[in-house]
Amino acid sequence: PGTNPKMAGESVVICAHYDHLGLGWPDVRKGNEGKIHYGADDNASGVAVMLELATLLGKSMKPQRTVVFVAFTAEENGLVGSRYYVKNTRKFPIKKVIGALNLDTVGRLFENKLLVLNTSSAREWKFIFMGAGYVTGVNAEMVTQDLDASDQTAFIEAGVPAVQFFTGPHSDYHRPTDTWDKIDGEGLVKVAAFVRE
Repeated sequence: PGTNPKMAGESVVICAHYDHLGLGWPDVRKGNEGKIHYGADDNASGVAVMLELATLLGKSMKPQRTVVFVAFTAEENGLVGSRYYVKNTRKFPIKKVIGALNLDTVGRLFENKLLVLNTSSAREWKFIFMGAGYVTGVNAEMVTQDLDASDQTAFIEAGVPAVQFFTGPHSDYHRPTDTWDKIDGEGLVKVAAFVRE
Protein backbone atom coordinates (compact mmCIF):
# COMPACT_ATOMS: atom_id res chain seq x y z
CA PRO A 1 0.00 0.00 0.00
CA GLY A 2 1.00 3.59 -0.66
CA THR A 3 2.21 5.68 2.26
CA ASN A 4 1.50 9.19 0.95
CA PRO A 5 -2.07 10.31 1.78
CA LYS A 6 -1.89 12.93 -1.02
CA MET A 7 -1.61 10.02 -3.48
CA ALA A 8 -4.46 7.96 -2.04
CA GLY A 9 -6.07 5.79 -4.71
CA GLU A 10 -3.11 6.17 -7.09
CA SER A 11 -1.35 3.01 -8.15
CA VAL A 12 1.32 1.42 -10.29
CA VAL A 13 0.52 -1.99 -11.76
CA ILE A 14 3.05 -4.81 -12.16
CA CYS A 15 1.46 -7.60 -14.16
CA ALA A 16 1.91 -10.81 -16.11
CA HIS A 17 -0.43 -13.28 -17.80
CA TYR A 18 -0.70 -16.79 -16.41
CA ASP A 19 -2.63 -18.46 -19.20
CA HIS A 20 -1.09 -20.29 -22.13
CA LEU A 21 -2.33 -22.52 -24.92
CA GLY A 22 -3.03 -25.77 -23.06
CA LEU A 23 -3.32 -28.37 -25.80
CA GLY A 24 -2.97 -25.71 -28.46
CA TRP A 25 -6.03 -23.49 -28.19
CA PRO A 26 -6.47 -20.78 -29.47
CA ASP A 27 -3.29 -20.60 -31.57
CA VAL A 28 -2.32 -24.18 -32.40
CA ARG A 29 0.17 -24.72 -35.17
CA LYS A 30 -0.31 -27.56 -37.65
CA GLY A 31 1.08 -30.80 -36.24
CA ASN A 32 0.88 -29.63 -32.61
CA GLU A 33 -2.83 -30.30 -32.11
CA GLY A 34 -3.49 -32.06 -28.81
CA LYS A 35 0.09 -31.65 -27.54
CA ILE A 36 0.81 -29.93 -24.22
CA HIS A 37 2.08 -26.38 -24.71
CA TYR A 38 4.14 -25.82 -21.57
CA GLY A 39 4.60 -22.06 -21.91
CA ALA A 40 7.79 -21.88 -19.85
CA ASP A 41 8.90 -18.62 -21.44
CA ASP A 42 5.43 -17.45 -22.51
CA ASN A 43 4.58 -16.83 -19.79
CA ALA A 44 5.63 -18.79 -16.72
CA SER A 45 8.79 -16.66 -16.81
CA GLY A 46 6.83 -13.41 -16.43
CA VAL A 47 4.67 -14.80 -13.64
CA ALA A 48 7.76 -16.05 -11.79
CA VAL A 49 9.41 -12.62 -11.92
CA MET A 50 6.18 -10.88 -10.88
CA LEU A 51 5.74 -13.20 -7.87
CA GLU A 52 9.38 -12.75 -6.84
CA LEU A 53 9.02 -8.97 -7.03
CA ALA A 54 5.81 -9.09 -4.99
CA THR A 55 7.60 -11.15 -2.33
CA LEU A 56 10.70 -8.93 -2.21
CA LEU A 57 9.01 -5.55 -2.48
CA GLY A 58 6.23 -6.54 -0.09
CA LYS A 59 8.86 -6.97 2.60
CA SER A 60 11.11 -4.01 1.86
CA MET A 61 9.31 -1.26 -0.03
CA LYS A 62 7.30 1.61 1.45
CA PRO A 63 6.07 3.25 -1.77
CA GLN A 64 4.46 6.67 -2.09
CA ARG A 65 1.75 5.13 -4.28
CA THR A 66 0.20 1.69 -3.99
CA VAL A 67 1.85 -1.02 -6.09
CA VAL A 68 -0.67 -3.54 -7.42
CA PHE A 69 0.56 -6.98 -8.49
CA VAL A 70 -1.93 -8.79 -10.73
CA ALA A 71 -1.86 -11.86 -12.95
CA PHE A 72 -4.26 -11.96 -15.87
CA THR A 73 -5.87 -14.81 -17.73
CA ALA A 74 -6.96 -14.90 -21.37
CA GLU A 75 -4.06 -12.83 -22.72
CA GLU A 76 -3.71 -15.50 -25.38
CA ASN A 77 -7.39 -15.00 -26.29
CA GLY A 78 -7.53 -11.26 -26.89
CA LEU A 79 -6.29 -9.70 -23.61
CA VAL A 80 -9.61 -10.56 -21.98
CA GLY A 81 -8.33 -10.51 -18.38
CA SER A 82 -6.41 -7.24 -18.57
CA ARG A 83 -9.21 -5.51 -20.45
CA TYR A 84 -11.64 -6.70 -17.78
CA TYR A 85 -9.38 -5.36 -15.03
CA VAL A 86 -9.04 -1.97 -16.71
CA LYS A 87 -12.82 -1.63 -17.07
CA ASN A 88 -13.79 -3.00 -13.66
CA THR A 89 -11.14 -2.10 -11.09
CA ARG A 90 -12.78 -0.06 -8.33
CA LYS A 91 -10.34 0.13 -5.41
CA PHE A 92 -7.59 1.53 -7.65
CA PRO A 93 -9.50 3.19 -10.51
CA ILE A 94 -7.86 3.22 -13.91
CA LYS A 95 -7.89 7.04 -14.00
CA LYS A 96 -5.49 6.98 -11.05
CA VAL A 97 -3.12 4.31 -12.40
CA ILE A 98 0.05 6.19 -13.29
CA GLY A 99 1.76 3.34 -15.14
CA ALA A 100 1.80 -0.40 -15.80
CA LEU A 101 4.79 -2.72 -16.11
CA ASN A 102 3.96 -5.95 -17.94
CA LEU A 103 6.24 -9.00 -17.77
CA ASP A 104 5.66 -11.22 -20.79
CA THR A 105 8.19 -13.70 -22.19
CA VAL A 106 11.22 -12.71 -20.12
CA GLY A 107 12.90 -16.10 -19.70
CA ARG A 108 15.57 -16.15 -22.40
CA LEU A 109 17.79 -13.15 -21.81
CA PHE A 110 21.19 -14.87 -22.02
CA GLU A 111 23.51 -12.33 -23.74
CA ASN A 112 20.65 -10.43 -25.40
CA LYS A 113 19.30 -6.99 -24.59
CA LEU A 114 16.19 -6.74 -22.45
CA LEU A 115 13.57 -5.22 -24.75
CA VAL A 116 11.20 -2.67 -23.27
CA LEU A 117 8.23 -2.36 -25.63
CA ASN A 118 5.83 0.59 -26.01
CA THR A 119 8.17 3.13 -24.40
CA SER A 120 6.50 5.83 -26.49
CA SER A 121 3.48 5.60 -24.16
CA ALA A 122 5.15 8.15 -21.83
CA ARG A 123 8.10 10.46 -22.43
CA GLU A 124 9.47 9.62 -18.97
CA TRP A 125 9.99 5.92 -19.75
CA LYS A 126 13.20 6.51 -21.70
CA PHE A 127 14.87 8.23 -18.75
CA ILE A 128 13.52 5.80 -16.17
CA PHE A 129 14.86 2.79 -18.07
CA MET A 130 18.18 4.42 -18.92
CA GLY A 131 18.63 4.91 -15.18
CA ALA A 132 17.55 1.35 -14.38
CA GLY A 133 20.06 0.01 -16.89
CA TYR A 134 22.84 2.12 -15.43
CA VAL A 135 22.12 1.08 -11.84
CA THR A 136 21.65 -2.64 -12.56
CA GLY A 137 24.10 -3.10 -15.42
CA VAL A 138 21.35 -4.75 -17.48
CA ASN A 139 21.59 -3.84 -21.15
CA ALA A 140 18.14 -2.73 -22.29
CA GLU A 141 16.74 -1.43 -25.56
CA MET A 142 13.71 0.85 -25.68
CA VAL A 143 11.30 -0.06 -28.47
CA THR A 144 9.10 2.93 -29.27
CA GLN A 145 6.77 1.60 -31.95
CA ASP A 146 3.26 0.69 -30.88
CA LEU A 147 2.98 -3.06 -30.35
CA ASP A 148 -0.33 -4.54 -29.24
CA ALA A 149 0.50 -8.16 -28.49
CA SER A 150 0.27 -8.22 -24.70
CA ASP A 151 -1.53 -6.90 -21.63
CA GLN A 152 0.12 -3.47 -21.60
CA THR A 153 -2.15 -2.70 -24.56
CA ALA A 154 -5.26 -2.77 -22.33
CA PHE A 155 -3.73 -0.01 -20.18
CA ILE A 156 -2.55 2.06 -23.13
CA GLU A 157 -6.06 1.86 -24.63
CA ALA A 158 -7.33 3.35 -21.35
CA GLY A 159 -4.80 6.20 -21.47
CA VAL A 160 -2.32 4.70 -18.98
CA PRO A 161 1.38 4.66 -19.90
CA ALA A 162 2.43 1.01 -20.03
CA VAL A 163 5.32 -1.13 -21.22
CA GLN A 164 6.15 -4.78 -21.75
CA PHE A 165 9.44 -6.37 -20.76
CA PHE A 166 10.47 -9.00 -23.32
CA THR A 167 13.65 -10.99 -23.92
CA GLY A 168 13.01 -11.57 -27.60
CA PRO A 169 11.37 -13.91 -30.09
CA HIS A 170 12.38 -17.55 -30.63
CA SER A 171 11.33 -20.60 -32.61
CA ASP A 172 9.55 -22.19 -29.62
CA TYR A 173 6.92 -19.43 -29.47
CA HIS A 174 3.45 -21.00 -29.08
CA ARG A 175 4.86 -24.49 -29.51
CA PRO A 176 5.15 -27.51 -27.19
CA THR A 177 8.93 -26.99 -27.21
CA ASP A 178 8.71 -23.88 -24.97
CA THR A 179 10.03 -25.84 -21.98
CA TRP A 180 11.68 -25.06 -18.63
CA ASP A 181 15.14 -26.35 -19.62
CA LYS A 182 15.53 -23.48 -22.12
CA ILE A 183 15.00 -20.77 -19.47
CA ASP A 184 17.93 -18.55 -18.42
CA GLY A 185 17.64 -18.50 -14.62
CA GLU A 186 20.36 -15.88 -14.19
CA GLY A 187 18.62 -13.80 -16.82
CA LEU A 188 15.38 -13.92 -14.82
CA VAL A 189 17.27 -12.46 -11.87
CA LYS A 190 18.57 -9.65 -14.09
CA VAL A 191 15.09 -8.90 -15.40
CA ALA A 192 13.74 -8.79 -11.85
CA ALA A 193 16.53 -6.45 -10.75
CA PHE A 194 15.83 -4.12 -13.69
CA VAL A 195 12.08 -4.04 -13.08
CA ARG A 196 12.60 -3.56 -9.33
CA GLU A 197 14.82 -0.55 -10.00
